Amino acid sequence: MNESTRAVFLSYASQDAEAARRICDALRVAGIEVWFDQSELRGGDAWDASIRRRIKDCALFVPFISANTDSRSEGYFRLEWRLAVERLQLIADDQAFLLPVVLDDTPEATARVPDRFRERQWMRLAGEETTAAFVERVARLLSPDASILRTAAGQEVGAAPVPGARAGMDQQAPGKIPSAASPRRAPSRRVLFSAAALVAVLAVGGVATFLMTNRSAAIASVAVLPFENATGDAAIEYLSDGISESLINKLSGLSGLRVISRTSAFAFKGKKMEPMEIGRKLGVDALLLGSLAQRGPSLAITAELVRVSNASQLWGEKYNRRADDVLQVEGEIAGTIAQTLRRQLSGEEKARLAKTATSDPEAYRLYLKGRGFLAGSQQEMDKSVDLLQQAVAKAPEYALAHAGLAEVYTRQAFLRASSRTEALGKARAAATRALELDPDLAEAHTALGLIRFYFEWDWAGAEAEFRQALALNPGSSAVHEEYGGFLTAMGRIDEGLARSREAARLDPLSVGPVHDMAINAWIRGDYEEAAAGFRRTIEIDPNWTWGYVKLARILAVQKKCADAFVQAEAAERKIAGGAAPLARSWLGATYAHCGDVKRAREKLGELHALEEKQYIDPVTFATIHSALGEIDEAMRWYEKAFEDRTPNMVFAARAARFAPEIADKPRYLAIVDRMGFPQSAQ
Repeated sequence: MNESTRAVFLSYASQDAEAARRICDALRVAGIEVWFDQSELRGGDAWDASIRRRIKDCALFVPFISANTDSRSEGYFRLEWRLAVERLQLIADDQAFLLPVVLDDTPEATARVPDRFRERQWMRLAGEETTAAFVERVARLLSPDASILRTAAGQEVGAAPVPGARAGMDQQAPGKIPSAASPRRAPSRRVLFSAAALVAVLAVGGVATFLMTNRSAAIASVAVLPFENATGDAAIEYLSDGISESLINKLSGLSGLRVISRTSAFAFKGKKMEPMEIGRKLGVDALLLGSLAQRGPSLAITAELVRVSNASQLWGEKYNRRADDVLQVEGEIAGTIAQTLRRQLSGEEKARLAKTATSDPEAYRLYLKGRGFLAGSQQEMDKSVDLLQQAVAKAPEYALAHAGLAEVYTRQAFLRASSRTEALGKARAAATRALELDPDLAEAHTALGLIRFYFEWDWAGAEAEFRQALALNPGSSAVHEEYGGFLTAMGRIDEGLARSREAARLDPLSVGPVHDMAINAWIRGDYEEAAAGFRRTIEIDPNWTWGYVKLARILAVQKKCADAFVQAEAAERKIAGGAAPLARSWLGATYAHCGDVKRAREKLGELHALEEKQYIDPVTFATIHSALGEIDEAMRWYEKAFEDRTPNMVFAARAARFAPEIADKPRYLAIVDRMGFPQSAQ
C-alpha cells in the first residue's frame, strides 16, 4: 500500500471537533497520516469533491459516534458515513476499512448509525481522550505485518510487549472470566503495547491521564447480568433472576451512575457470549456477574465486579448464608459496589442501599415470582395477581408488593383483560396503600402517574407523579419511558424525545424507548426517521408484532405501498389466530392509505366479529373509517371512545399526524377541547 493510500479519514460532528483534534494529534505523533484539517473545511463543490475522493482513497475510515451525532438528524458527517458504506460494497469482508469509535457512553444498540457499522467491532474511548491501545490498533490495521511506529521525533521504535494493556482492543475475544471463588490466572496472552503509542498518550494527556485510563479509570456505567443458577434447579430460577433485578433497582438510585435496565441486561441470558463482549454491546464500563446455589436452607452467592475494557476484577466476594438472608446479601453487595467505585454517597443513598423492602423472606419469594408473570397473557397476569396478593397477605407492610399489584391491575385495565372499572379501583387502592407505607417508593408514584394519565385524564396530576418518581429514582428507564410518552402526548415534543432517549440509553435493547422515539419523529413529521426507528425495533426483537404494524403504516403514509404491504404481511402472519384488535385497526388504516379498500373493510369485519366476544376499543373502528375518508362514521366512534374514556384517546391532540383527515373537523376539535388538554397539547 503506497503512502498516499495509508491515510486515516476521521469523520465527526462539529460538536466533537475538539475530541477529534486530540485523537488526530495522537495518531500523527505516532507517524500515522490522518485526513483531518479544519482549515480546509470551507464548503463548495471543490471541497465536496475532495472529501469524496479522500473517502474513496483512504485506508481506514473512522466515524466518531457520540450523543452529538445521535442528536442530529442531518449533518455532513452523515453523507460521509453513507459514502463509506458505499465503498464497503467493493471491499472484501476480511479487509479492514471501517473502525467505528464511540466518544462517550452512547450504546451501540441504539446509536443512530448505518446498519453496516454494527457489523464491525466498535472501540470506546473513555473521556473523549485517545489511548495507546487505540493508536496501536490503528497502526496494526494499516500495516498488519509491521510492528513499528514513529515517535514524535520521527524515529522508528520497535513494538515492545507490556503487560496490563487494555484488553478488548484486539480482534480476539477475551478469555472466560474466572469466578470470584477461583484464583485468578495470568492472562493467556500478552497484549503488544508499543513505546510509540505510549509517546502518543503522553503527548495528548500526560502521565497522569495515562495512569488513570489504564489503572483506575472511573466507572460511570454498570450492567448487572443475570446471576447464574448454579444449582440447576429451574424452580429457583426466579430467585437468581430476582437478585439481579433487585441489584439493578438499588444501584440505579445512585446519582451519576448509569445502570442498564433489566430488559437489556437480561437480553443475553442463555446465550453463549463472553461477558466482555456483552459489556461492549451494552456500552458499559463494568459488569456485575454472579451465581447462586441453594442446597436446603443454605445459600451460596458469588459476585464480582469486572472492568469491561481489560477484564480485570475490581471486586469479588463469596457469601454463604441462610436462604432467608438473601435480602441482606443484596444490600451488602450494592453497598460494597458503591464503595468499590469510590462514590461519595449521600445519607439518603446509603439508607436506600441498606434498606430491605420486607423482613419476610417468603413474601419476598412470592413477590419475585409474581413479577415474573406481570407482563404476559391474561392468564399470566391473573397468576401475577394471585402471587402478589399472597405476598401482601404474608407481609401487609410490604410496600413494593402493593406497588406490583398496582402495576398489574393497571395493565389489566389498559388491555381490558377484566372489568376496567374494577381493575382501576384495585390499582388506585394498591398504589395508594404502597405510598402510605413508603412515600418515597418510585414504583408506586409511576403506577399512580399511569392511572392519572391514561384513565383519569388528570394531566397535571400525572406529571406530578412522574416527576416525583424521577426525582426518587433518576436511573429508572421505566420512569423516563413513561414520562417521555406523556410529554409527547402533551405536545412537549422536544422534552418527550429527551426522556425517550435517556430511557434508550439506560435500556438500549428494549423496543419501548426506540418505539417512542419513532412515534415522536412521526409527530414531528420526520417520516424517514420514524420508519428507521420502527425498523430498529424489529432488529432488537424480530418477534415484536407492533414493529411491523407501525412500520407498515408509516410507509403507507409515505405512499411506499409495495414496502408497506411487505411489512403488513409479516404482521398478519404474527397476529394470525390472535385477537390483537388495535394491530388489526392499524393494518386496516395501512390498506386504506394505499387504496386497498377491500382489505381495509376486511379488517373492519374482523373487528366487528371480535366485538361479539369481547370489548373492542372504539378507537380501532374510528382509525380505519378515518383512513377511508368516512368522516361521519369515524366521528361516531371517536365520540364513543370519549364516552368510554379509553386510554388510546390520550394522543387525541396529536391527530394532525395520525389522522389528518379528521384533525380539523369541528366535532373532533370539540372532543379534544372536552378532554381538557393543556395549551401545549393543543
